[in-house]
Amino acid sequence: MDLNSEIDKLLYYYNYHTTLVLEMNAASNYFWKTQLAQLKSIESGKDYIPVKERKPDKYDKLGHSLFEKFDLIEEHIPKMSLIYLFSLFEAFNKDFFQTLYKYKPELMKSKKKQLNYELILKFSDINDLHEYIIQNEVNQYGYLDIDTIVQLLKDKFNINLKEEFEYWEQLRENYYRRNIIVHNDGKISSVYLKKLVLSDKEINKELKCDDNYLGECCRNIQSYISFIYSSIKKKFKIMD
Repeated sequence: MDLNSEIDKLLYYYNYHTTLVLEMNAASNYFWKTQLAQLKSIESGKDYIPVKERKPDKYDKLGHSLFEKFDLIEEHIPKMSLIYLFSLFEAFNKDFFQTLYKYKPELMKSKKKQLNYELILKFSDINDLHEYIIQNEVNQYGYLDIDTIVQLLKDKFNINLKEEFEYWEQLRENYYRRNIIVHNDGKISSVYLKKLVLSDKEINKELKCDDNYLGECCRNIQSYISFIYSSIKKKFKIMD
């Protein structure tokens, strides 16, 4: 397996799985809406038995409770999908650059970074040491925020997302909206205000995450994946 084949596999894998998130979101919405319609149809029939008069069973304990919360479920499915999309975004960054360093270890050369003898001697195989160095190098791609990643890509590979990537501003907003969904119940935080340069009046305003927004976010992430893929191939003259 060569570098070209490896990154081709990553491109396919992450495009497939980001699309799968959208399909799962659509399927989940369809399921809940269909089940709710059936429930309403049953309860509007002549044989309807009020909930209080029913004998306790699994439906009463779980099913009816869930359908009473349908609006909440409908709201949270896209939010959970958005979170998962950015888990894939972060995983792509780690996997892609880990693969690149594996085939081009010279990219990790740096006079600023050193390993002490004690650590080096713990490895009996040079390949294990190599793998350890790669892991240390790529771990940052998974936990740095998107603005830091932008600077890292520019410094390390001369890839300028701000100027060259069409959906940079939209992707950046998607990223920080994901953060406030995870950490602030989807409401604008002071960090979001600062990052998006908004008025203080917007603080605590709840932002939507519907199917349309999710679709645009998926497009932005897939475009990012394709952009990084094509930029690296061009930079290092990786031939098909």
